[in-house]
Amino acid sequence: MQAVVSTTSYRQRLYASVSTTNALPAPCNQSQINEILEEELNGNVLWEEKLLPQDVESVMDAIFIQSDFTPEDISRIHYQSFESSSGRRSTGVPVFIPAGRGASGTWQPDTRNVQPRTLANTRATKRQRAQKQREKTQNTRPRSQMSAVASAVIDTEVEGWNSLTASHADKSFSTQEYDYKNSNKKRIKISAMAEGRWTLLFNTVQAIMYSLYAKCFPNPSKSFPFRPMDLVCGQPKRIWSSKFSTIVVPDDTNAQKPDIVLVNCSLGDSSLRWCNIITCVELTDSELSTQIPLYRGSATKGYLLMREQPWRRFVFIFSIAHNQLRLHYFDRSGLIISRPISITKNPVRLLDVLNTVTLAHTNTLGFDPTMHMCDCTCKNTHHDLREKAIGWIEGKDGTHLSIMSILWRSQGFFSRGTICYRVQTPGGDEYALKDCWVPEDRRYHEGNVLRMVAGVPNVVRLVDEWDVLYDGMPDCTDRIRASRGMSSAGFIRRYHRRLLLSPCGEPLMTYSSRTELLKAFHDIVVAHSLMLKCNVLHGDLSPNNFIIYDGQGYFIDFDHAGITTDSNSIRSEGTGTRPYMSIRLLREGSNNNGNEVTVFHTAGDDLESLFYIFVEFATTFDGPHAMTKDNARKPMWYDYWLLMGDNSWAPKQGLVLSHSGDRSLMSQTTSFFGPFGPIIQEWRLLIRAAAEAASQTNGPPSGVSHEELATLLHKWLSQLPPEIPEDVPSATASPLSVASSSRITRPSGPNNIMQPATALRRSARIQMKL
Repeated sequence: MQAVVSTTSYRQRLYASVSTTNALPAPCNQSQINEILEEELNGNVLWEEKLLPQDVESVMDAIFIQSDFTPEDISRIHYQSFESSSGRRSTGVPVFIPAGRGASGTWQPDTRNVQPRTLANTRATKRQRAQKQREKTQNTRPRSQMSAVASAVIDTEVEGWNSLTASHADKSFSTQEYDYKNSNKKRIKISAMAEGRWTLLFNTVQAIMYSLYAKCFPNPSKSFPFRPMDLVCGQPKRIWSSKFSTIVVPDDTNAQKPDIVLVNCSLGDSSLRWCNIITCVELTDSELSTQIPLYRGSATKGYLLMREQPWRRFVFIFSIAHNQLRLHYFDRSGLIISRPISITKNPVRLLDVLNTVTLAHTNTLGFDPTMHMCDCTCKNTHHDLREKAIGWIEGKDGTHLSIMSILWRSQGFFSRGTICYRVQTPGGDEYALKDCWVPEDRRYHEGNVLRMVAGVPNVVRLVDEWDVLYDGMPDCTDRIRASRGMSSAGFIRRYHRRLLLSPCGEPLMTYSSRTELLKAFHDIVVAHSLMLKCNVLHGDLSPNNFIIYDGQGYFIDFDHAGITTDSNSIRSEGTGTRPYMSIRLLREGSNNNGNEVTVFHTAGDDLESLFYIFVEFATTFDGPHAMTKDNARKPMWYDYWLLMGDNSWAPKQGLVLSHSGDRSLMSQTTSFFGPFGPIIQEWRLLIRAAAEAASQTNGPPSGVSHEELATLLHKWLSQLPPEIPEDVPSATASPLSVASSSRITRPSGPNNIMQPATALRRSARIQMKL
């Protein structure tokens, strides 16, 4: 089962993928993409060499601890020897030539780009290695670990290092093509690509470092001062690959070709998506600046890694621009670009980086130690998990909750990074677990709001909440910055929080019929009214903030909820999901001339947002489960917002507040949602009447009341034509990737329209699956 994905403007517009209702928007051209990316990065990037004093420690030094290797140690690492066409065996060249006579050192990516020979662990090679080791022991005096480099690099046939020529890795070094002179053989195609040469260099260094590292595992040393990998035996877990410098990484939304990637080599080519890439290295001969493709490219690849791996605490991207090494450090607060390090004048720092990212523990690379997503290498090894679990996540008491599916995940660049899991306890109880990064000033906000609305029907119940701990302390994005005087750099400190919620429903787009969807909207109106009586105004209605459970609609997301006082409104800075914001909020936001101003956000604004969500469903989808028959059909509010930006209130006003006889909006419904046309028209007229009343009195805006809207929806629930709910979309249509559907319910009766409803039976086929 695939996750239902939510998006931000960056994903929507940059990758032409899915909107917040999973409909495809129009793609943008390159200039538009660059503008959008710069807009996302604006105010969220700390470029150390431009903004920090020289006496402030670089993020590179804070993460990658200095080892006691020397340039001379690196110069003893040679490429494997090779046999020339004349049959003469030549010694491989060193990967690095130290500085001499005032000149800088030189890294030597092998221009031949020769594929390493097969390092099979045969009995003969084992005997040869054993004999060599005995001779070395007898003829040499004891040496330190550093001096052992010289002997280790002579024989690169490190035991267990046969993954260099495994089928999933050989394309990193060369490609095999058909030999027309010998139909039974293939010949090696020698590549002159810079990416391939650097990849060979990285893997050659890794092979030697791996052999030395294994000798001291698991105890850190002066040479390997980082936290060790989980396990060092057999084949290495990671390998550098340049395959994707010419072949795009498989992805559902984007075509990107990273120069060099570090991947989990045990998963194989078929699994090498963005979600399996550990880090990337981008190469260029130019100086790094905001005007060259590498700057935007590294930011895009960092975003993709964070999108596909929302359980990452942070992400590394490296750039080598004009022999200057930089770290691009991404987390949920922003991007830090480290000061440059010359890899020719200070080659040991490049070695330290390579050692850390290839040999260190996964926690050092930003992976969250309190959760795990299963892959083919750990199948059937977690005996404490529930059947069909796809991973585990740590609960408040330290027990492992089984992850059964991913319900929803946000796609923000620097944001909350929210991901919702369906989890089960060891005893089989099922909950929704919300994992998110929240600003410090709103650290406990959502939990407090959920306690205020506890007991309100059709609102999820807070079971528990807690800070995620890392090394015994609450995890936050400021752990590195705070110790380096960077807290004042404009970044928002975000804390890693988890909330356990009940019930565990499914996204609103999993509706199985028109009746179920209309009933869900009725439930949402009821719950919104009752929450307001508890002094809570949601303030950010979008399709992603609702679920369907047992045929009823539920509120689930309260990150932006406000606390009301005397009036049924809150003061905000015009926050909300822009395609669904009310006309008034959009108009007032566009008139602020770039200045931050607060506006009154009312209950009427929320209910107007609900109208836009309703219209978007009825005019975009053409069947149950958010099915679409025309992939060219775009969500109208998103399209208007994309085209008009801050002025998107104008087309909304033209459609919604037009004269009473105008039927243009209701006529845009799909054939499946044709019966919703009159509902849209009546709802539109209610909004129009409320707007006219407000303009005549010059008083505060009120909008449509809960009672008016609940009565309207209840009336149409009883008038919709009968239908059989479907569990599986028609094979002739184009279904979206959504979760399984829920049971259906209907209102309890005309005299009690503000009360939760009872359940209806589904078809026999559905009941059998349930």
